[in-house]
Amino acid sequence: MATRADPEKLPAPKRAPAEPRAASPAFEPPLLPAAITESTRRILWIVDIYRASCGAVLLSVALLLEPAALNIATPHAFVTATGLYFIFGVAAYWWIQQDRLPMPLSQVLFAMLVGDVFFLALVMISAGGTGAPLPILLFPQLAASGWLQRTRTGFFHAAFATVVLLGLEAYRAINGGAGMTPLFQTGFICFGYFATVGIAAQRGIDVANLEQVNRLIIQDMQDGVLVVDLNGVVRGHNAQVTRLLGNFGRMRGGMRLGEFSPTLHDYWRRWNEDYAEPLPPFKVETTQRLLRVRQVRIGSGLNGGTLMYLEDLGRAQSEAQQIKLAALGRLTASIAHEVRNPLSAINQAAQLLEEDRAVAPAGERLLGMIRNNAKRIDRIVGEILQLNRRDRQQPEVIALGEFITSMCDEIAQAEHIAKGDIVAEVPDDLLVIFDRGHLSQIVWNLVRNAWQHCKKQTGSIVITARPGYMGDAIICELNDDGPGIPAEARTTLFEPFFTTRPGGTGLGLYIARELADANGAALELLPKGPGAHFRLTLKRTLAQPAKA
Repeated sequence: MATRADPEKLPAPKRAPAEPRAASPAFEPPLLPAAITESTRRILWIVDIYRASCGAVLLSVALLLEPAALNIATPHAFVTATGLYFIFGVAAYWWIQQDRLPMPLSQVLFAMLVGDVFFLALVMISAGGTGAPLPILLFPQLAASGWLQRTRTGFFHAAFATVVLLGLEAYRAINGGAGMTPLFQTGFICFGYFATVGIAAQRGIDVANLEQVNRLIIQDMQDGVLVVDLNGVVRGHNAQVTRLLGNFGRMRGGMRLGEFSPTLHDYWRRWNEDYAEPLPPFKVETTQRLLRVRQVRIGSGLNGGTLMYLEDLGRAQSEAQQIKLAALGRLTASIAHEVRNPLSAINQAAQLLEEDRAVAPAGERLLGMIRNNAKRIDRIVGEILQLNRRDRQQPEVIALGEFITSMCDEIAQAEHIAKGDIVAEVPDDLLVIFDRGHLSQIVWNLVRNAWQHCKKQTGSIVITARPGYMGDAIICELNDDGPGIPAEARTTLFEPFFTTRPGGTGLGLYIARELADANGAALELLPKGPGAHFRLTLKRTLAQPAKA
């Protein structure tokens, strides 16, 4: 099987004039979750347990105690009302357990509150004066509403409950002769509704801000971080985990650790059995990374868990290599500038000899060798000079769909590729932060490299893109229908000067990964087939690109 080689020197991509651009804000999650997350569902589950328990207690009181002892005027209506409230609590609990809810979070909370107020009002009406303290049961529901929504909508919920329950007591005080005591009692309880919602909302904002800070810190860590509960279920992770383990698309919250990585599950089990047992580093076959696992106990009791750190032991070696390569790049750049002067003279002399026909026909082959090797030296010099340009990026907001389509058309025209041989499936609404020239160089390298080894037919090269699982990244993938990359070449594919193709410099893919790293992105080879499968993970933004 042929080994993949690096492309030759690329035509200089067309670059827009450099203009100062405003810094794009980092992607920030909305204050109110657009979907019901696992933590939100857990809070709703606790509130539903409380609601069903209240209904069960009230129903038990109605069935087991004498109505006369409680001064209940309509015992049968009281039993019916408490039974309906209990059924509502059980139905709400079952509804929240569904995988997908038909309504957004704000509508779910309001629907639950309407049910609470309606059935609680029925219980209060049937209980007479004895039911005056029952509005106190709504405090947990309103606290959850303020905590989860963290907006003025929580105060609307408190106002809705206040108007209904206070209006009910006022009607009973005026027409039923219940007196003013229950009315004032309900009024003080309703005043507490607003205080509860305000305190819960502020607390929810503080916790949300703290979670966002923690999330940003964890996402920027070089180590992989996993949060595993007592049952071995993954409750959270950062993007470095999937990068280090090479399992993009498989990791998700609520997944068992053993399903994702049997090795990590074994380490987690052994560490829980004996904290003192030393755990040796292990090598990941798909990414060829040597990882050391460090585990820390968090929480206690039923709320406890384990924090797992995955440290890439090859990172220090890679950083040392980067320092050496940077020094080498500066040295070779100074030499390269000196080489280009005599190289230009050689090219010019060869061109003059060809134009003057001063070379015998037998020497034409030698003259061709001079021209070809001069071009190869010029290509090598040009790629070496690119090693020093990785830190000169000018990031800007780029509409990825439009950019990829434009690049594919440009590459197809330059490489004489038929229309339809390169298929781009990139949504138009994906925006990334990247240096336009660097991204052009990366895409050109990958596409040209794929074209040299694919079957050169319709759909031979496919480029796709989608949002990352954490919401702050864009995952762009390129795969071809070629023979793929041999296992022995995967570990050295991105190393400088590695090539098996005659005439190749071995710098194409190395430069592509360096440019990606300089822009905060990640370029890697995935263990997928058939053909080669590259993945480029870019930073996402919500800011619109600046208009020319």
